Parts: sequence; structure tokens; C-alpha cells
Amino acid sequence: MDLNKTVCYCMSVTNGMIKEAVEAGAKTVEEVQAATGAGTVCGSCLENIQHLVEEFTRENS
Repeated sequence: MDLNKTVCYCMSVTNGMIKEAVEAGAKTVEEVQAATGAGTVCGSCLENIQHLVEEFTRENS
């Protein structure tokens, strides 16, 4: 996975930033939104954020 790939263009949030948020304890889309701002403007990336949260949570367990 390209950790530099942008997931949320509105807030310039990358895969890596979402991974860092999950590693820091974010376990839900809402917690990732609070930590990164991703998905808080237009919302078109929310489905992608959900998949990433699930994937990174599995990696950390």
C-alpha cells in the first residue's frame, strides 16, 4: 500500500496519516476524523476511510 497516497483531497490526508491515527488509538471513522480531519468536508472518502480503519486495526491486533 502506498502510504503517501491521498485519501481525503479536501483535507490532504494520506493513507499513512490514517495509519498513524489508528496506531495512536483511533478505532472508528469518527475518531480518525477527529484526529486527521479526513472525511469532514465533502464526505466522499468516508467509505475508503472505513476500509482503511478496518485494515489497520487488523494489522495492529
